[in-house]
Amino acid sequence: MFSFVIVTTGDLPEAYFLALFLLTHSQRVAMVNVVARPLAEQLKVLARLRRNRGNAYLADLLLARFSHWLSGRVRKRPGQGAFPEVDSAFMRHVRTEHPHVDCTDPHADSVLDFVQKAEPDYVLLAGAQIIRPSLYELGRHGALNRHLGLLPEMRGSDCPIWAFALQRPECSGYSIHRVVQRVDAGDILLRRPVAVAGEASLGDYLRRLQREASEAFTAVLGQILDGTPLASVPQNGGGRYFPPAGWSTRRRAERVYNSLIARPLP
Repeated sequence: MFSFVIVTTGDLPEAYFLALFLLTHSQRVAMVNVVARPLAEQLKVLARLRRNRGNAYLADLLLARFSHWLSGRVRKRPGQGAFPEVDSAFMRHVRTEHPHVDCTDPHADSVLDFVQKAEPDYVLLAGAQIIRPSLYELGRHGALNRHLGLLPEMRGSDCPIWAFALQRPECSGYSIHRVVQRVDAGDILLRRPVAVAGEASLGDYLRRLQREASEAFTAVLGQILDGTPLASVPQNGGGRYFPPAGWSTRRRAERVYNSLIARPLP
């Protein structure tokens, strides 16, 4: 039996999808859920984005976040979206029957103590913020992450959105990689492009991408449980880091996607 600690933000369903797989295979699971950052920290992040990207980018990003909130798509109800098997009952079961901690700072002493007591063989990141070595190095065999983007070409945030916005749909996909101090730079365990398959909207495509990426993550975990050595490919730099996509970038991505599905089949 292995021990896993899953780190997520806002109780994302992809984290519980991993938990469901592991619990079905009789593994030990503990979860760290990062709730909303304190306002002061959020303002620091926005100030850094403004400093690095400019006022126009920051305004565009805030408009995108407001649009998401206004449309009610910031969070879907459990049991909907890409992970219908993750319903309220299962989430409640995990939170009450298995070690689980909510926190605002995953690197606080109390959280690190919680993780140490879980004695994890692996730390798994599922929609987590940037994690420092003080946390991910607590995994006896390291930490793994599911990145929605093809590494090393597409690093950072909202990579599928950027791939379509830049008219590079062939670069939309996912990578499962080891976690190291440099963001999205660890050895690649699995890397796969996900082609458009005629979904009616970009949102539908992104849900399928999320699902396929998480299923690939569980396939890697299955190798661990079976004792199959993980083949990894080192990254040699390159690529580009993308910031969170603003409103105009998302609109451009939707237009490119719609033009792709409107084309007649060859």
